Amino acid sequence: MHATKTLSWTTALIFSLCAAHSAYAQKNKPEELNLVKNGHFDDPSDPLNHWLYVFDHNKHYLKNHTYVSVVEDKASMRPHVLRLDATVHTVCINQGVQVYTAPIRFDPKKKYMISLSARSIGTTGGPGPKCRIYPIGYRWHPRAVKSNNPSFADLREAVRFQVIYFNNADTGEFSHVPWKRVERVIPTFGRSELQQSHLENCEWLMLKILALDATGVDKCNTGYLYVDDVKIVEIGLADEVKISAGAATKGFDGKSWTGSKPGETKPFVPIGGPKPSRKTK
Repeated sequence: MHATKTLSWTTALIFSLCAAHSAYAQKNKPEELNLVKNGHFDDPSDPLNHWLYVFDHNKHYLKNHTYVSVVEDKASMRPHVLRLDATVHTVCINQGVQVYTAPIRFDPKKKYMISLSARSIGTTGGPGPKCRIYPIGYRWHPRAVKSNNPSFADLREAVRFQVIYFNNADTGEFSHVPWKRVERVIPTFGRSELQQSHLENCEWLMLKILALDATGVDKCNTGYLYVDDVKIVEIGLADEVKISAGAATKGFDGKSWTGSKPGETKPFVPIGGPKPSRKTK
């Protein structure tokens, strides 16, 4: 009888531990799937780790890093948020302030959900700087040595996806509102096989976040742009592409699509990405 009770207690304990582990795994799974490293800007060694904000190669952004920081937003109780300082009139009205995520391995046969939270504050009574978010696909520079951790110089911009806006689709303006979250799935549904052929040149994905307000000398709304909780999550296979009659394009597998009939679709098989020609140390 005693052995039976002990076995029952042991079984119950194992069950409870398994349930707790399952709940923990479910709770942490979305964050584990996030392809953006340090998307909460809370890296203890460097709050801006895995973000690109120093552009010594670009004469227009030589001082860009001086306008980028991570601060506490006490109003929303967010301990670490990215702040882009566009309070300088000449900066806000011209090049703006920008940051990029570190390069993320991109599979053109899959689709991704991009999401982030942001808000804008004006410093001159205006609505503040506008926010433009560009998902950008990159291919290798012809002279680059391929690796699993490419530098900005190793890559060449190949495809710009649709810009992600907040309230206003024309200007991206969303200021004077509480923290707001936006989502966008890439690649977009309904793209042509020609668009897909360009997309399949891409092997890396980066997210560019830009704060500026080039509305005119007298109307420039200087201020701060705050960003938090940046995520890029793989959500399955990309939508199939419609085939046009007589199209002379080829898929990533090198097979021509010209033999397909109008209105047909070509399903995708996911790929793991090309192997590096040489790994960097």
